[in-house]
Amino acid sequence: MSHPLTHHPAAEGLDPWVFGHDSTPGIVSVHADLTGQALVWRRDGEQVVLERTRFRPWLYAQDLVDVQHLGPRLTRDNDQAPFSVQELPGPPGSLKYLLTAQDGRTLRQAILSGASRRLGRPVTSLHDLRGYYTVGPTEQYLMASGRTYFKGMTFDDPHRLQFDLETTSLSPETGRIFMMAVRDNRGFETVLEVRRAVQEPELIQALVQVIQERDPDVLENHNIHAFDLPFLMGRAQMHGVELNLGRPGGRPGVWRVQDGRSSPHWACAGREIVDTIDAVRRLDLPSASLKVVSRLFGIAPEDRVYLEGDQIADTYRTDPATVRRYALQDVQEVDALARRVLAPSFALAKMAPRPYHRLPYAGTATGLLEPMLVRAYLQAGHALPGDQPFAGEPHQGGAVHLYAEGVLPRVVKVDIASMYPSLIRHERIGPTCDPLGVFLHLMDHLTALRLYHKAAAKRGDPGEHDAMQSAMKLVVNSGYGYLGAGRLALFADREAADRITRRGREVLHQVVEAIQERGVTLIEADTDGVFFSCPDGWREEDERKLIAEVDALLPEGVSLEFDGRARAMLSHEIKNYALLRYDGQLVLRGAAFESSRTEAYGRAFLHQALTCLLSGDVPGVQAAYLSTLRSLETRRFTNAEVASRVRLTKTPEDYAATRATRKEAAYEALHRLGRTWRAGERVTLYHRTGVGLVPLDTNPNGQDYDVKHYAANLRQAYATRLRKALRPEDYRQLFEHVGQPSLFDQPVEGMQSIWLPVTPS
Repeated sequence: MSHPLTHHPAAEGLDPWVFGHDSTPGIVSVHADLTGQALVWRRDGEQVVLERTRFRPWLYAQDLVDVQHLGPRLTRDNDQAPFSVQELPGPPGSLKYLLTAQDGRTLRQAILSGASRRLGRPVTSLHDLRGYYTVGPTEQYLMASGRTYFKGMTFDDPHRLQFDLETTSLSPETGRIFMMAVRDNRGFETVLEVRRAVQEPELIQALVQVIQERDPDVLENHNIHAFDLPFLMGRAQMHGVELNLGRPGGRPGVWRVQDGRSSPHWACAGREIVDTIDAVRRLDLPSASLKVVSRLFGIAPEDRVYLEGDQIADTYRTDPATVRRYALQDVQEVDALARRVLAPSFALAKMAPRPYHRLPYAGTATGLLEPMLVRAYLQAGHALPGDQPFAGEPHQGGAVHLYAEGVLPRVVKVDIASMYPSLIRHERIGPTCDPLGVFLHLMDHLTALRLYHKAAAKRGDPGEHDAMQSAMKLVVNSGYGYLGAGRLALFADREAADRITRRGREVLHQVVEAIQERGVTLIEADTDGVFFSCPDGWREEDERKLIAEVDALLPEGVSLEFDGRARAMLSHEIKNYALLRYDGQLVLRGAAFESSRTEAYGRAFLHQALTCLLSGDVPGVQAAYLSTLRSLETRRFTNAEVASRVRLTKTPEDYAATRATRKEAAYEALHRLGRTWRAGERVTLYHRTGVGLVPLDTNPNGQDYDVKHYAANLRQAYATRLRKALRPEDYRQLFEHVGQPSLFDQPVEGMQSIWLPVTPS
C-alpha cells in the first residue's frame, strides 16, 4: 500500500475535521444498517479482511415531544440502553437532542408513531417532519466512527475491475447478452461469449464466477448503473440465475441505493460500484459518450474499433474478432477514463463520511461539505442548527455581462482565480449558525491543502497530487453555493451568501474597469473570468503585462491569472462561444454550439464553417454550407450521421396518460413500433422520408432520411448560429438565398465578419 510523502499536516490526515478522527487505513467498502451492524472491508496488501462491528444509530431532534410516549424506556446519557438521549449545547431552536438506540428501526418507528398522534394523521417518513436531521445508516456509522475510505491508499491500491456487456438490443425484455469484456488493474483481461441464446445463463454465471475469483474492491464501467446492471439483472431474473456480485459475509445480491434519485444506482456487499459517466457529467464536455470523451481526453487507442450500437450484434455474426477487440477496447478506455475522472472522488472519499460509490454523483455542497460539517458537530457533542429564518426575497446571485457579439480577433481569457472562496476566507464570511467555526476551518485548510498539492503536482513530486488538488477545489468552490442553498442546506446563511456575491460584483466591476482603461475591447465577464480582444500589434507579453497590472489592484487573496489566448472568438451569447486557438484548435462552449442532441452532419458543418469564419475566410463558410447541402441531397450521409440522441423522461405509462391530448414525436416513434422504454433512457432517432421520426436501429446504415427536413435543419439549427458574425444582408445571401441570385448580391470574396457592442439591459 502506498504512502505518498507529504509535509503538510492536513495532508497527513492529522486534521480530524478534514479527514475524520479515526486513522484506520485501507477501508475499501462499508455497509451498515439500522440494526446497528456495520460491515467494514479493509485491504491489507493483497488480503481483504471483513470487520464486523456495532454502532448506535442516531439522529438529531429539536425537541422530545414525539418520543415522550417512550416514558422511562428513554434514558439520559446511557449508551447501553435501548433508547438514549443526550442534550447538547446550542442556541434556542437548534437541534440539541441527540437520540440514539440499539436498533435504529425501532427509534424511527417510535418517532413516527408519536408524530402521527401529535398531528392526527399518519406519518410514514422522517423526511415529512420538521425539526429532525438524519442520514443513511452507512453515513451514520462513518460520521460517528470518524472513519473514511482509502486512507493510506493510492488510486490503484484497491483492486479495480471493469466489465462491459454487448447485447442484441437496449432492453433486457427484447434482447440478450452475447458477449462480456472483463479486465482489472492487476493484469487480468478476458472476453466471455456465447454463440447460442440458450448459453446466456452460463455466460452470466461465468461473469459472477470471474468476479468472485478475482475478488475486486471496485466494479467500474461507463453507464453501468443505467444500462449494464439493469440489463444483467433483467436477464439473470429471466433465467433464474442468482446474481451475487458481492463478497461473502454481507447481504447477497445487488440492490438499489436509496438516495431519492429518479435514475437508479446499485450496490452490493463489500464492493463499490462506480460509474464513470457520473463523474463525466460534472465536467463541461459536449457529450458524456465514452467514445467522445475518450477522444477528447486522448485516451482512445490508435487502432480503436468504432461500431454503432445497433451494428455490433450483426458484425459479430460475420466478424467476431472485430467485436472482441471492440469490447476489450471499451473496458480499456473505461480504466483509462476512471483514472482521469474518478480520481477526485477517490480523494474525496478519504475526507467525506460517505461511501465511495456515492461520491461521483453527490452534490459537492450538501453531498460533501455538509456531511463533513455534521461529522465535526457530532464529534464535538454540539447541537446542529435548527430551521433558519429565510426572508422572502431571493438570494442575489453573481454578475454576468456580455459586452460584444460577433467575431473579435486577438482574444485573451483571464481567470479571476477562486474569487468566492478567496472572499470567504479573507473576509471571514461564514454562516452565523456555525458557532464552532467548522465552515471557515474547512475553507482554510482545504485551500491550503489544495495549494500544497497543486505545487507538488507542478513540481512532479510522486503521489496523486493532481487528483487531490482537484478534489479540494470541488469542495472549496461549493462553499458559496452551500451558503446560498436556503432550506436545502443545514448551515445555509443567505445574508452571508449575499455578502459574498455583493463583494464579488464589486471586485468584478473593479477588474472590468481596470481592463477597459487599458485600451482593450471587453467581450464577456463574470466572477470566473473575463474575455477581451486586444488591439492590433499586441504580443503575448503585452497581454500578460496588462493582467499583472490589474492583478496588483485587487484585494488580498483574489488574483487575476492568464488563462489562454486565441486567434479569434465568435461571441454568440452569454457562455456560448467558439474560439480558434493559434495552434488551429477549435474550442466550442455552450449548448448553442454543442449538445448531446447535435447531429453528426451538423457538427461537422459547424466545425468546418467556424474554422473558416474565425480564420477570416467567409467564402469557405459558404463552401462548407453548400458542400453539406449537396451531401444531403445526394444522400452521401447515412441515417446514423443525421440522427440525434434524445433522452426520454417519461415512462410508457406516463406517456399513455397524456397521449390522447398531446402527442410527442420521440415517444410516437417508439409507440408505432410497439416498443417499450425506461424513463431516463436515451434513444437515437432520425426523420425518414414520408414517415417521420423513427428509431435509428430500423435502418442505421441506410440513406432514406428526409432530405427536405435536414436541409431546412441545416439552415435553421446550424447556420443560424453564425448570424451574429455577419451583416444581415450577407447572412441572407450566404444561407437564405442560395440558388436565387439577386442583382444586389455582393461578391462573397469581399465579405468580412463583424462584431457589435451589446447594449446593457
